[in-house]
Amino acid sequence: MHIFINCGDPNGIGPEVTLKALAELPQKKRSHTILAGSYNVLQVINKMLGEPLALERVESLDDAKKVEGIPVLEPKGALDFQPSYGLTAVDSGGISGRGIVLGVAACMNGGAAALVTAPSSKEALHLAGFHYPGQTEMIASLCRAARFIMILAAGKLRVGIVTTHVAVRDVSELLRRSLVRDKISILHETVINWFRVDNPRLAVTSLNPHASEGGLFGWEEEEIIIPAIEDARSNGVLVEGPFPADTLFPRWKDFDAILAMYHDQGMIPVKMAGFGRAVNATGGLPFPRTSPDHGTAFDIAGKMIADPGSMKCAIEAAFRFAGRH
Repeated sequence: MHIFINCGDPNGIGPEVTLKALAELPQKKRSHTILAGSYNVLQVINKMLGEPLALERVESLDDAKKVEGIPVLEPKGALDFQPSYGLTAVDSGGISGRGIVLGVAACMNGGAAALVTAPSSKEALHLAGFHYPGQTEMIASLCRAARFIMILAAGKLRVGIVTTHVAVRDVSELLRRSLVRDKISILHETVINWFRVDNPRLAVTSLNPHASEGGLFGWEEEEIIIPAIEDARSNGVLVEGPFPADTLFPRWKDFDAILAMYHDQGMIPVKMAGFGRAVNATGGLPFPRTSPDHGTAFDIAGKMIADPGSMKCAIEAAFRFAGRH
């Protein structure tokens, strides 16, 4: 069972945290990883770390499983790439985007059991022609997954998001009864299959303050969220809500997972609880996908001070999820 790791934007901290994380893992796990990225960039970082890893450039996925060291597949444009740390660039975005494509193909074709994605710059991906709101949506599109969910997990705090990389002003317009119902369903399935929780108890946040206070602050709870919860209950899901987010998250331990309506509503509590060890996972795909809880950190790229904690957690979670998939 191999895990495919895309090293992310080579102008950011992705390659650094990938190698640092792998250096902290047991050899048995390291020997079952495949990297996508610039071999030259990775080797320079490896030398700066004291060469703890045996990296080997390979030409194909088949070759990757024949080498003794950690294989590095180079996306188009990576061979002669020279990093410009901290800069948003079309060439670095292209390497990152094509690495994602390679990883998805490997997982879809059975060459890898799970995908881990190091941080990529959304702006650089756009410059390179990958016009998606984020990696989650890109991977789901490449898989042709009609139903998927972003989940951030820090220990037993697990939060799924209904709307992900969209403007806050668009959230209400995007909410649909069917969408909320589907997200509850996928979150339920993922918590059972990946996190190994039998008959999980879920909670759903409201969109508006005080769950709209009987309609004083909005109509979304009454017309969309409550009917979606009732639909899920009729399908056997143990789910409660909608609860105001500010009163729900302080008692998160009462639930096995929480569904939030929009990005920051769900992300902020998880990152406050476990930043640096939280894992971003995508449920509903044909294979497990994880990533760290941070971005490219262009401000510290190339300084060799990035913390690999979350990346290590993401890789370990990918191995666990792949074994349960």
